[in-house]
Amino acid sequence: MAQQISVRVPATCANLGCAFDCAALALGLYLHINIRPRPDRTVNVRYSGVTPERVPTDPTNLIARTIRNTLEGWHKARGFDLEIENQIPVGVGLGSSAAAIVGALAACHWMADTALSDEELVSMATRLEGHPDNAAAAWHGGFTVAVEHRGAVLAYSCPVPDSLQLALVVPDYAVPTEKAREVLPAQYSRQDAVHNLQRVAVLAAQFFSGKAELQRAFFDDRWHQPYRATLVPGLKEVLSLKHPDLLGICLSGAGPSILAFVRGSAQAVGEQVRRSLAQNGVESQVHCLAADNMGAKSWSLPVEV
Repeated sequence: MAQQISVRVPATCANLGCAFDCAALALGLYLHINIRPRPDRTVNVRYSGVTPERVPTDPTNLIARTIRNTLEGWHKARGFDLEIENQIPVGVGLGSSAAAIVGALAACHWMADTALSDEELVSMATRLEGHPDNAAAAWHGGFTVAVEHRGAVLAYSCPVPDSLQLALVVPDYAVPTEKAREVLPAQYSRQDAVHNLQRVAVLAAQFFSGKAELQRAFFDDRWHQPYRATLVPGLKEVLSLKHPDLLGICLSGAGPSILAFVRGSAQAVGEQVRRSLAQNGVESQVHCLAADNMGAKSWSLPVEV
């Protein structure tokens, strides 16, 4: 009897304003992958979900390519039928590539019957992705901090309280991560470095305390958001918005998506952000979410052929 491997991976919001390349939050939007190994070397890809125009359905697909290359590296190459059901928009700062890579590696664990520790999987994903924050949060869930050290990634996560609501506002255009990094300066002043370090420390302390008593000041950033405002019309105005339920607001990853932390009406805050972007010519969609505290999940079931 054949087996079907299923994987679910959450979207992630990296950087969180001040925590550039070192922290991320898992979100309740998901990438679902179903894989049936084949007896030959054929790879078939079928996709359904958001932004289909940005997702190839041939063997160059990121999930398919990662599975194929990983299995070949382990000398366990084989073909497979890959079915993707995706809620995570591609190219908008929600960790779609990290979710794809983490999901692919989780599937390889089942396909090759190879045990991977948390550290090994996140380290492998980081080498493919290029930075650890999204990959670590996608695997562990919750609020996650991560550091690269001697070729490995050390990551620590904590659950996000259910009382903390999220308003995610997703513009209708993509910003490639490479382009978003090109606008950043090569050096920062000591004053700006200290500014961000102070806020990262307090933000992490609040999440790991279990209270998540957030304040707008924790998300204030001098490392990337001021420079990426050129790629997101209206970002400066959005980051200055005021609402009684708004606890904090930031660019999600490299953008252009915006994430707001809310106690109260996430819909009201999200609509205010959407209207502000619209005044600058940017159309967007509002998603009211909770954080994902589970991280990536995978399982295998026997199926009849």
